[in-house]
Amino acid sequence: MLTEAQKQLLLQEKDQNIALIYLAEEYPLTGLMQSGNMMMCRFQSDEEWCHFSHNSTTRFIDDFFGSHPSGQYVVISDDHVFDYARKHHRLIWSITCHRLFLKDSVTSSVNNLIQPLRSEHLKIVYDNSKYQQFLNLNYLSKRLDLGGGYCVNVEDNPVGWMMTHDDGSVGMLHVLDDFRGRGYARMLVKAMTNRVRQKGREVYAHIEPSNEPSLKLFLSLGFEIRGKITWAFFR
Repeated sequence: MLTEAQKQLLLQEKDQNIALIYLAEEYPLTGLMQSGNMMMCRFQSDEEWCHFSHNSTTRFIDDFFGSHPSGQYVVISDDHVFDYARKHHRLIWSITCHRLFLKDSVTSSVNNLIQPLRSEHLKIVYDNSKYQQFLNLNYLSKRLDLGGGYCVNVEDNPVGWMMTHDDGSVGMLHVLDDFRGRGYARMLVKAMTNRVRQKGREVYAHIEPSNEPSLKLFLSLGFEIRGKITWAFFR
């Protein structure tokens, strides 16, 4: 568990450290490395992810890999730090996303077509995800319990859905091909926005730069890009 002093340290750069802050509220802290105002917080969700706080230095990265030499899943929010890590340590794969926050002034209403996502729907959520390497049914079940989810049903079958990730970001948005162009994605984002705000949290999302339709949708709903984040695996 993070100490109050460590939480306050992360809050000084809340936008960039928001994943660490929200993960600490719902998942066990399995490891911590700290040097001054820099922290590496390890959390167990689908994997044990090592999240580096904003403004971590390249020296801090080297110290980490010196102490943890093999098989590390890491999350870094500073581009120059990730660039250094991939040049000096053995990168296997990485995914970089924009981080978008919903402006405080934006309000949303929920369409009556939106219904709560149920546990029996999780198999179709998994089967239609392009990120199956990061998901399993146990993870999705825990996310449903902790963050909830919404769907659009047609003949009692979900044709679109949305949940939250382990770091509290809204995501896993998907609408089946035959049901696109009907505004379902927009309805789902608005519903999840309201649910997250009811918990007293900021609404934010992670979207790959190449995913132009999702970026266009979120920007049109009042989100704005504030930085990037990279998930990576180093051998």
